[in-house]
Amino acid sequence: MSRIKLLDELTANGIAAGEVVERPASVVKELIENALDAGASVISVEITDGGIKMIRVTDNGCGMDEEDAIAAFACHATSKLTTLDDLESLSTMGFRGEALSSIAAVSKITLKTRQVGEEYGTKVDVEAGKVIRRETHAGVWGTTIEVRDLFYNLPARYKFLKKDQTEAQYITVLCERFALVRPDVSFRLVKNDKEILHTPGNNDPRSALYCVYGSDVVGNCVPIDSANDKIKVRGFAGKPVLARSGRGEQTIFVNDRIIRSKTISAAIDEAYKTLLMRGKYAFVVLMIYVPSALIDVNVHPQKAEVRFWNDSEVFRSVYHALQGALMTESFIPEVLPSTDASDSKANRPETDAVLALNTNETKEYSTMTKTDPQILADRAGSVRIGIPAEDPGLTRQASLIHEDSRGDRPESVTGTSSARDKALTEVTNARIIGVLFSTYILLESEENLILLDQHAAHEKVLFEKLLKEDSLRDNSAVPSQQLIAPSIVTLTASDTEFAEENLSKYRELGFDFDRIGLREIAIRYAPSFLEERNINPVFIDVTESIRTQTDASDDQYLLSLAIAACKAAVKAHDRLDPQEIRALIDSLTELDNPFSCPHGRPIIIRYSRKTLEKEFKRIL
Repeated sequence: MSRIKLLDELTANGIAAGEVVERPASVVKELIENALDAGASVISVEITDGGIKMIRVTDNGCGMDEEDAIAAFACHATSKLTTLDDLESLSTMGFRGEALSSIAAVSKITLKTRQVGEEYGTKVDVEAGKVIRRETHAGVWGTTIEVRDLFYNLPARYKFLKKDQTEAQYITVLCERFALVRPDVSFRLVKNDKEILHTPGNNDPRSALYCVYGSDVVGNCVPIDSANDKIKVRGFAGKPVLARSGRGEQTIFVNDRIIRSKTISAAIDEAYKTLLMRGKYAFVVLMIYVPSALIDVNVHPQKAEVRFWNDSEVFRSVYHALQGALMTESFIPEVLPSTDASDSKANRPETDAVLALNTNETKEYSTMTKTDPQILADRAGSVRIGIPAEDPGLTRQASLIHEDSRGDRPESVTGTSSARDKALTEVTNARIIGVLFSTYILLESEENLILLDQHAAHEKVLFEKLLKEDSLRDNSAVPSQQLIAPSIVTLTASDTEFAEENLSKYRELGFDFDRIGLREIAIRYAPSFLEERNINPVFIDVTESIRTQTDASDDQYLLSLAIAACKAAVKAHDRLDPQEIRALIDSLTELDNPFSCPHGRPIIIRYSRKTLEKEFKRIL
């Protein structure tokens, strides 16, 4: 007896729908793409209960006649191409003819459409892929598709959907992305009868960027406009101040398609390599245009990836476009060349104590291993001494201190407990002789000149203070203070929704707030250690951390807040009076590990008298 059988139409369509329709956001994506292909200049998206109960997409496109309205629900029915060769000159978003048939197979759909200039239109009702009703419709020109009860007949897929709020977040982010790539189209998103997003459609990319991210992001973005014979790159490159701890704000479009690409991500990382700390990722909105014949868009079920004819050429084009835009700004640090041969790149290896702070590596704080004692050649002949860390807690790091010995064998000032105490005593008792460049505190001991980075020092003090408070507070919330006047922060619509829905997590971290607008939040309570000027930046960092954390069982949220203490610390160029300097030094030397900041950078550098005398040729 034959074991191979043809699947019935309902089963086959349900399986096919599983590849195209992953969640409500997949439905919205397909329907928006169809609206764009229809020439719409206004697109409205309405959702109820995260899009699971209802999705309605309305456009003012060309509409369909009755015959096309029925045919649109047939599998592999499309107006975009007729032969495989048409893929090489494709100018539309859709092309497979699977979207409506796949959506219809797992939901209940009502389609209302009317062609421009026609007196009447058509209304079609479809359930589980079957047309159950058709009738004349006297609506407005364009098309409205209403999708209800998604996956009602596919419980295996339905049970994997997330909470309504989470599914709504995916849809909000998707609509924001479409608004960025198509500023010529007015997008409107309504969630449970509440307007979340509305763009003007005035064909101004900066206006679209403003509608999604607000004025702070617009003011910190550099426009990109680059082209060669094959590739055009447009969009915005964020300044380092906009860097995030994940790639969530790297938006990439190829020929107006939202895609993922390792090649393009690598080019972004390379362009920002000298501008961002390790573990930080650039904010970019990239719109890349390539001739259709040079890419393959038919390599992913949801068209989320493309294949380029030449990855290297795409990499170079994106890299140079970003570099060209970034080099017009003045935030590139000036690095003076050294005449010392020992200043080569090969002679400046990275220390093992540098911590990667991206979301995939956050746990390194709790799994940091001890480093063997080692001497690493550093700039201009100075040395970097890695010491086994003795602190078993989260702050366990290799203690570092720099000594510019110009090739002399250095004294291991932290190699043993007594040597460590000796080094701290020296710093504590050293005389304050000034502040260099309003950044580096200069101290004089009996035989050494000691430089202390005031920002890194204060950052480490705050970091360990928070961790110690956490160990004592027995799972209670971070101490907070009420603000005299609320601090207003502007986020994206999706981030505002996210923050509102995760208010309890923010309260654990010392924040409390009210939503006062589409993208505005009024912060009324903030962690007590924060200064007023740092409340908004830290809140934004915390939002990013909460969104990207996958394991909250180890107090990862507090750890994110502690890292964000970097913004609360005194900055370079902040002027400190002698009492403040002395208090900072005393606080620092009381720590278990005062030698490196939470990011692994050195806090203290020491130059011996012998080194200085050799430099001035007083001794040979």
